[in-house]
Amino acid sequence: MPQRGRIPVPLVVSLILALGPPAQAQAPARLPDKRVPMEPTAWPFTAIGRVNVVQGPAHRSHCTGTLVGPRHVLTAAHCLFDARLDAWVKPHQVHFVAGQARDLNGGTAEAEAFRFAPGIDLRLAARPARGAIAPEMVGRDWVVVTLRQPLALKPVPWLVLPDADLPASRPGTVVALAGYAADRPYLPVIHRGCAARIDAPAPGQLTGLCESMSGESGAPVLVLDADGSAAIVGIHTAVTQGVRVGSAYRSASGVGVAASGFAAALDEMVKP
Repeated sequence: MPQRGRIPVPLVVSLILALGPPAQAQAPARLPDKRVPMEPTAWPFTAIGRVNVVQGPAHRSHCTGTLVGPRHVLTAAHCLFDARLDAWVKPHQVHFVAGQARDLNGGTAEAEAFRFAPGIDLRLAARPARGAIAPEMVGRDWVVVTLRQPLALKPVPWLVLPDADLPASRPGTVVALAGYAADRPYLPVIHRGCAARIDAPAPGQLTGLCESMSGESGAPVLVLDADGSAAIVGIHTAVTQGVRVGSAYRSASGVGVAASGFAAALDEMVKP
């Protein structure tokens, strides 16, 4: 188990799990599971997919990403960090598979380039403890992956909602977290009707009361409106107070990056 650092232990644990192999164990009964498997046949879920990372022949992992432009995918930065080499992976090691449902998908593409948050540093020397992430890096834990070719799918827009307490501060909307969890790695799960605080515990960060598991790092925190529209208000990056399930962790709460953290980069990269 990781040692205590300057951030809560659950954050340290979840980062390690996101970089490790998926688990195949069942969730413990003491943690009710509000996640529901879904077929990604309707937007915005057709734009959500697996970010597959191949660190080597016997070292593979995945996270969740969202198509935010024809050639751009938003996910968690730590998914692209190879802890064994203490360095970022190369673009050719990353593939995005949109709307994967078992052996079917809506499109796939290899990564061409990455754009990280300014100042992000996940190297061992920058960590408060082995496996940890410094507190100032939590809000920088995002990356925009540029794909080699565009995917013919409708992207999901992003929405900056400063200091929002969702869904209370946006009546009529539903908050949802959807991703590819370690216990169902080839079919997305969704917790629909959860809650999220924007700019908490610090500006540019997000805290959520959404069921999640390892593999859902980078998953979009969505606001779904009654008219069928949807937007990303942040991304989930780590579970908190996680319960161990095999080599993975599950939790009813998590942290992540608010849309204000990556909106400027997306505004620049994704042309209307």
